[in-house]
Amino acid sequence: MAVVGVSGRFPGAPDPDALWRRLRAGRAAGPGPLPKDRPGGGAGTGHYLDRVQDFDPVFFGIEPAEAALMDPQERIFLETAWEAFEDAGCTGSRLDALTAPDGTPRSVGVFVGASAGDYALLAAGAWARGARAMPRRGHWSLPNRLSALLGLTGPSQSVDTAESSVLVALDLALAALRRRECEAALVGGAHLLLHPASRRPGAGECAGALLLKPLDRALADGDTVHAVVLGGAVAHAGGTDAPRRLARAALRRTGPGTQEPGLREDAGTAAASVGDAGAATGVAVLTRAVLQLRHRVLLPGPDRPEAEPWTRSGPEPRRASATVRGAGGVEAHVILEEFRPEPPELPGLPELPELPRLPNGGSGTPAPAPEGELFLLSAPTPAHLAATAARLVGRIAGRDAPPLPVLARSLRTGRAPMDCRFAVLVHDLAELSAALERLAAGAMRGVADLRGGAADPLGLGAVPETRAYLAGLWEARRLPQLRDLWLSGVDADWAALEPAAGPGAVTVPLPPSAFLRTPLWLPGAGEGG
Repeated sequence: MAVVGVSGRFPGAPDPDALWRRLRAGRAAGPGPLPKDRPGGGAGTGHYLDRVQDFDPVFFGIEPAEAALMDPQERIFLETAWEAFEDAGCTGSRLDALTAPDGTPRSVGVFVGASAGDYALLAAGAWARGARAMPRRGHWSLPNRLSALLGLTGPSQSVDTAESSVLVALDLALAALRRRECEAALVGGAHLLLHPASRRPGAGECAGALLLKPLDRALADGDTVHAVVLGGAVAHAGGTDAPRRLARAALRRTGPGTQEPGLREDAGTAAASVGDAGAATGVAVLTRAVLQLRHRVLLPGPDRPEAEPWTRSGPEPRRASATVRGAGGVEAHVILEEFRPEPPELPGLPELPELPRLPNGGSGTPAPAPEGELFLLSAPTPAHLAATAARLVGRIAGRDAPPLPVLARSLRTGRAPMDCRFAVLVHDLAELSAALERLAAGAMRGVADLRGGAADPLGLGAVPETRAYLAGLWEARRLPQLRDLWLSGVDADWAALEPAAGPGAVTVPLPPSAFLRTPLWLPGAGEGG
């Protein structure tokens, strides 16, 4: 199974890229004081996330009053899940294209590890003081709300085996994918220390998600593959040899001849950056493993004072294991492997430096079309649109900016169309950067605001012939007409118009949509806990 999307929030690092930079430099975020702006009272050192009370209900179409009753763990999981989908380029028509064998669209399972119930404890205290607002109890709403909001039709369930919850959720997701219960699976978790009683030395917070697809499907769809999950095993640790037993079982399930992984990640290796992150521990463990496989660099650790290139002693791919045991004894063991589209090296030859390459092994750099590239961007409000544009400007300015055709295609096929839309025809990255800078500064030229029922005034989207009409416009490269139709609210099935063809990725990871968060907290529970 291929890992095609990764997201997360970590102490001192708002996303996996920031976590990687921090860890590679040997600057794991150590324990610190409770953030001063956190509601609920209390004190104590720990590995804390910033501003966990903040959320963007407008982005998800949730009323602020309802969002205040949502467990912040559910809110932060919603945000990281969306970011994982966007990292995979899978929130637009490519999400619709994930159809079950019976034709049901959006066949995606959601498997979430969660165990802490601090928000309910705070609500109970507020109730005793006279407040009459109570959040939902239980963790079923973390996966179920996401499935409902995005119309996902695969399995949707929460898992609580304490610290091993996320790895157990991953095991369930792998089984569901093999049984074709879903065509993709989102695996994640969240853990926040909201009640003073939960804060103890070494405790920590974390949230994140990974999107998985069968490897052959991911390659056919043109996904960027971060790493490959070979398999795993789950069991109760009923004896002292349980870890060794479980590791052997995981190796057997990956197929004959699989060698012992060269890298081992567990709760101990993750503790320096997230502490004891409860049910979300597996998020940190998996993210560390995936990042090291993706970058082919080993992070500093007890045996390595500094990060170092991850060299191979033979033709075997780089492999890592991820192991976490829950407080109740349920242990999960997963084996991951680097994605290597190139054939293995011949034995006996020295390993050559690896040259930069396009995702998934594609060769060459696609050139912009003479008529330019159609760049599309959308968001729920003009303010969201400007903030997302500012993020993309920073990505384009980087030395590793993707080629313009790849970037434009990633956004067309991989992002969901929303009410506030920006469209422009550009010929190079400099021209695109200038247009985005103007948008980020508040210039609304080329922007359509379709809120309030202004979308598709002629009702073309409901006419079956429109699909063929749009395909004809695309084939003839009538980009100005496609631009104007899209700005008017006529949505094209870009995944069908631009299917993957040959090696290389259709989409590449780009900065996610911006959230405009505001503080939301349970009424009456802001003090005392």
